[in-house]
Amino acid sequence: MRNFWLSVFLTFGSLAAYATHNRAGEIIYRHIGGNTYEFTVFTYTKVDAPADRPTLPISWGDGSPMDTLERSDIFEFSGRNTQRNTYIEIHTFPGAGSYDICISDPNRNAGIININSGSSVVVEFAIRTTLRISAAIAPNSSIIFANIPLQDACLFQPWVHNPGAVDQDGTDSISYKLVPSMGFGCVSFELGFYQYPNELAALGPSPNPNTNLSIDPFTGTITWDSPQRLGEYNLAFIVEEWRSGILISTVLRDMQITVENCPGNVPPVLSALIDTCVEAGDVLTLPITATDNNSSNVAITGFGGAFSVGSSPATIAQSDFVPTAVATFNWATDCSHIRLAPYQTNIQATDNGPGTSLVDVNTFRITVVAPAPQDLLADAVGSSIQLSWFPSPCAGAVGYKIYRRINFYGFLPSQCETGVPAYTGYSLITTLEGEGNTNYLDQDEVIFGRQNCYMVVACFPDRAQSYASNETCAEILFEIPIIKKNSIGLTATVGIDTVEWRSPIELDMDVFPGPYQYKLFRGDGLAVPDEEVLVSSIETELSNLPTQFISSTLNTEESAHTYRVELFSNGEFAAKSNRASSLFLELEPNDNQVTISFTEQLPWINFQYDIYRQDNGAGSFELLATTDAIPYTDLGLVNNRIYCYYVVSHGSYFAVLENDTLINSSQRSCTIPYDRTPPCAPVLTGEEDCVALEIDLEWSNPNDSCDETDDTMLYNVYFAPTNADSLTLLQTVQGDFNTAIQLIFDNSIAGCYAVTALDSLSLWPDGTTRRNESDFSNVLCFDNCPEYELPNVFTPNGDGRNDIFRPFPYRSIESVEFTVFNRWGVIVYQSTDPDLQWSGTDSETDKIVSDGVYFYTCRVFSIRLSGLVPIDLAGYVTVFGGNSNQVD
Repeated sequence: MRNFWLSVFLTFGSLAAYATHNRAGEIIYRHIGGNTYEFTVFTYTKVDAPADRPTLPISWGDGSPMDTLERSDIFEFSGRNTQRNTYIEIHTFPGAGSYDICISDPNRNAGIININSGSSVVVEFAIRTTLRISAAIAPNSSIIFANIPLQDACLFQPWVHNPGAVDQDGTDSISYKLVPSMGFGCVSFELGFYQYPNELAALGPSPNPNTNLSIDPFTGTITWDSPQRLGEYNLAFIVEEWRSGILISTVLRDMQITVENCPGNVPPVLSALIDTCVEAGDVLTLPITATDNNSSNVAITGFGGAFSVGSSPATIAQSDFVPTAVATFNWATDCSHIRLAPYQTNIQATDNGPGTSLVDVNTFRITVVAPAPQDLLADAVGSSIQLSWFPSPCAGAVGYKIYRRINFYGFLPSQCETGVPAYTGYSLITTLEGEGNTNYLDQDEVIFGRQNCYMVVACFPDRAQSYASNETCAEILFEIPIIKKNSIGLTATVGIDTVEWRSPIELDMDVFPGPYQYKLFRGDGLAVPDEEVLVSSIETELSNLPTQFISSTLNTEESAHTYRVELFSNGEFAAKSNRASSLFLELEPNDNQVTISFTEQLPWINFQYDIYRQDNGAGSFELLATTDAIPYTDLGLVNNRIYCYYVVSHGSYFAVLENDTLINSSQRSCTIPYDRTPPCAPVLTGEEDCVALEIDLEWSNPNDSCDETDDTMLYNVYFAPTNADSLTLLQTVQGDFNTAIQLIFDNSIAGCYAVTALDSLSLWPDGTTRRNESDFSNVLCFDNCPEYELPNVFTPNGDGRNDIFRPFPYRSIESVEFTVFNRWGVIVYQSTDPDLQWSGTDSETDKIVSDGVYFYTCRVFSIRLSGLVPIDLAGYVTVFGGNSNQVD
């Protein structure tokens, strides 16, 4: 024993003499190429410490041997007794994977009061960074810090700090969280070895012994509202990098805070700053003010974000330390600053005492937006529209997105509103690659007779988009054939439809000379027409070409059909019509009603629909309604009766040269209305008594609370034993008025409950009768309050009193693992029965054990809402009146 304590003393003593220096630090990295990265380690150490570190050991986390880093630079902070040590090394990893890069160094400086109760000099200093390499993720460089990890605080005054983390790639999102400092091997300190600074009670009287310490997960600003004890503290936090929702890197920074007594000093207060945008090439100018309530002079500085860019960084113009600080933020942006992610920029106000300087930090985000492509033009060319524009004013664009809508919108983007928002009604029609690719021929269903309008947006490598271009429109001339009719004449599997079109009347005969020919193409449903169904004769005059096609062998009962006409001039393609589909009805039967809707794809606009109905599947069709909007619901019908419908549409191109009314008929379709509307879901409430093992459930009656249905007849009650299990049917309650039940249990009330409502039986089209069931009600979950206690004495003497060792009355226990040991640690009894039922016999000898004290362990498996939860018990039981002559 003496040798042991001597060893510990020598070890601790040597550590104290060897290393009392590490204050703070972090590990960052930069991607070089392939799986090779350059790592930079910063440590902040005491200048006057006896220890120094020209080299540091590092673990790369990839199975390779421990490596040694050579120090490349020392920078001493004046007046802080601190130097920053820089170590740089290049390392190549073997392949894809997640790697923990770790520095672990003896030891921390002495007197850190929240580490090992102030005996921090014997505690390892450790920092860790994680790196993820994957073929699915573009190579990453870690964040870097623009602010040092050392900052002073004043007793009982608010303290605020922002590390100024900057993403080197400019493409990733960053989040922050506080963590315990790390020790040997880069393992987080166990509970009790490390305390967060705010968890330490003040020495002596204090107005606020427990204060708040927090980090903003988005900005990284750390706030400690009131330090309570003088001295040095260490605080660790992790900065996480995310790309497309995937965590790709973490950097742990361990920083040091020195709390001093500064009577009369309070922190300065900065003016508010809000997030903003600036167009690349413009100058962003913002006024900033800071005041100090104790009349200290204040200086305003900035770091991170806009101050960290490679070219033309932001500046702050202000005289140092003036009583009322007024500064101007200036950033002359350029095209190199364009990116999707905003620049998180930090403004700091620092006072000059009395005593320790205090700060206030404001964080805001600046998004640099690319200017819009210029001079977008649109010209009609036959059945297409030719677009052209100037390249992006900012070099580096990787392509363009082209948007289209019918009719002019008049979009003017607001500040920060990039791209083309959906509310404008514009749709993306194509994406072009290449900065110089500034021409596009739109041949995809350019609609005749209407304004086809366009906007263009420049795209950048990180998915940033420019402001939208000017809005321009063009209308194709009557240089194309136009379809006027696609009407169903007979609904059948071998049915009839008729297609008619009109020849172009503005065709330039010099550009498109004869002879001429038409080809007609068809597609099923709304599919692109690609089946050639007509090739006309070749004629010298357009007027001699056919303009009608009747199909008498088409299945018009099961599908719509879409047509397109193509015109050929002198054997070459000249122009094509827009696609036009037949009007195809879709009937949705319900309780005493049928809803009529349809699918169609038309180049013209339908403005009226005449709906015809045939009652009970016989007799003539009668006009039911005329409407300008579909769907239409036919109400007041009789369930289980056949109703048939067809619709006649009236439409027009609304073009000057083609303004007649187009009339087309749908197919005829029949259906049978039936009750398929379930009741509304009940609302479930309930109370539990976990001691009496009872649950009372009550729910609302949909007949009283829902306007949609009033035919609830019964209820299904569903149950799941844990909150991870699926609900299954527990029981059915008859009668809509029976809206409550009481459940009584033997051992457990744990579980989740829901209720559904069911309506009356109805006949369905398949000939079966069934009920409609509502959605689940809200789910209510209840938990047990388990109880299990053991006596500490029993008397197995056969007198009929206290002869059996068993628990006191228990509750909500599924099983146990009970073991009894004698004083030599030999097992004398085991059981899994919660009742135990130990009669005092030794399981090996089957004889009553001798009087004495026995140790037991008992793992109790309690029934909880989350499943079986173990509870570990251990204790002693004294046996009296047993076999006093037996030697155990």
